[in-house]
Amino acid sequence: MRKHTVIFVMFTIVSIALYDVYAINQGGTEASISHLLITWSYEFPAFTFLMGFTMGHLFWKIRAVKKELK
Repeated sequence: MRKHTVIFVMFTIVSIALYDVYAINQGGTEASISHLLITWSYEFPAFTFLMGFTMGHLFWKIRAVKKELK
């Protein structure tokens, strides 16, 4: 199952990067994902909090699993 997760995450990251390059080429920097996220952060402060909460959830320390300890 781990292999599928790695493939999914890598596919998602590459897809987002390719889309962002395409969007910038077609519509300038205002069409980028970064610009959208910054705009939403100013317009909706709760969005910034939720993004921080989500990133903390994703990157916080995970307890070791017995399988990994061997």
